Amino acid sequence: ETLQRIVSTLASKNDEIHNFIDMLNETIKNVQVNSSNAISELDEEFDGLFSVLDEMKGSMTSTIQQEEAHKIQTLQVKL
Repeated sequence: ETLQRIVSTLASKNDEIHNFIDMLNETIKNVQVNSSNAISELDEEFDGLFSVLDEMKGSMTSTIQQEEAHKIQTLQVKL
């Protein structure tokens, strides 16, 4: 009878361990999915920011070039 209780206890603990392992595996999957989603969102955010910065660079470059042309033209008129 004592041996039966020990075996029963061990079987119960084995089930608990397997349930815990299953829970950990599910948690790992959730962490992986959440991490992947976070990286995707971060990529989208940085792509958007890069696009805005690239547009600003184009606009500022154009402004500088126009100002350069205007100043050169003004100086050439004075010659």
